[in-house]
Amino acid sequence: MRHYLGIDAGGTKTFCLVADETGRVKGFGRAGSGNYESDGVEPAAVENRKAVEQALADAGLTLADIAGIGMGIAGADLLEDYDMLEREIYTPLFGDIPRVFRNDSMGGLRGGTRKPYGIVIACGTGCVCAGVNPSGGHERAGGLGDEFGDLVSGSSIGVRGLQAVWQARDGILPPTLLTGKFVERANCENAEQLFHKLYRQEIGYADLQPMAKLVFDAAFEGDAAACDILEWGGSYLADMVVAVAKRLDMCQDEFEVVMAGSVFKGSSPVLVDAMRTRIHRVCPKAALVMPVFEPVVGALLLGMELDAEVTEDVYDTLTAELLEAEKQYGVKFKAD
Repeated sequence: MRHYLGIDAGGTKTFCLVADETGRVKGFGRAGSGNYESDGVEPAAVENRKAVEQALADAGLTLADIAGIGMGIAGADLLEDYDMLEREIYTPLFGDIPRVFRNDSMGGLRGGTRKPYGIVIACGTGCVCAGVNPSGGHERAGGLGDEFGDLVSGSSIGVRGLQAVWQARDGILPPTLLTGKFVERANCENAEQLFHKLYRQEIGYADLQPMAKLVFDAAFEGDAAACDILEWGGSYLADMVVAVAKRLDMCQDEFEVVMAGSVFKGSSPVLVDAMRTRIHRVCPKAALVMPVFEPVVGALLLGMELDAEVTEDVYDTLTAELLEAEKQYGVKFKAD
C-alpha cells in the first residue's frame, strides 16, 4: 500500500495530511506559521517539520513509507524562492522523496475541484489567481500585494466603503446606506462625529472591522454606492481569471473557477454576478463554484497524482474519511 503526504504551509498555520492510495486518511499534524516571509526561514523550517513529524507519528509511518508529497507553500512566489526553500527547508526535511512543490494557491485549486485542472481565484486578506490546464501547464496572476497591483481584497472593499461615506458627506455621491452602517459600527452619533474621530486618530480602521461586511450588507439592501464597489471588485477579479485563462489557452474550454476566500461569502451576490458576467464574455464555458476541500487536501491530491490515479472511488473514500477526520482532529477539511 502506497502512502502520500500533503503539506499546506501558510502564514498562520501549517497543516499536514497523510493518506493511502485508496483515499483513507492515516494521520494529521498541525503547527504554527510555515511562511518564511512572515517569520523567517528557521522558524518556518521548525513548524514545517513539526507538522510533518506529528502527521507521520499519528499514522504510524516514517518518511521511508511515503511514495509522494504534495506541497502548497505560502511565500513561494519567484523561482529563487523555490530554490531557497528547497535548499533550506524541504531537501533537509524530505530528502529525495518525489514531490510536487507549488505555491499555496495551487493547493487551494486542487482541493477546490474534483478535476485535476481549472482556475482558482482567492480573495480575502489579498487576492491571487492560479490555474492549471488539461495538459498540466500552470500559470498565476497576482498574489504579491497591492503595491504590485493586487487591487481587490476584503480590506480594499472596506476602505472603498468608508471612502463612499466621505464622498456622500461632501455631496460627491448621493446619500448612501453605508453612512449609517459605519456610524453604527463606530458607536458614533452621526457622520460628523465619525469623521472627527478618524481624522484625529481617536479610532482607526481596526475599530471598524470587518468593514467589507458593511459594504456587502448595504449592497444586499440595494445601496447604489455599495453595489458599485462590489461590481468594481468583481470586474477586477474576473480580469485576473481571464488573464490566467488566456495564458493557459483555456478560454474555449469547459473548466471550473474555484472561488476561495472570505470575499465570496458576503451577503450580496453582486460581486460574484459581476465577476461571472465578465468572465463569460471571454470564457463562456467556465463554471464558477465554491471549493470542495481545504488546501491541505489539495496538497495531498497533488502528491497522490505523482504516481497514482485519483479516481471517483478514491474521491468518495477520501470524502467520507475526511468527515470522520474532522471529528477526530477538530479541523475543517471540507470547505465551508
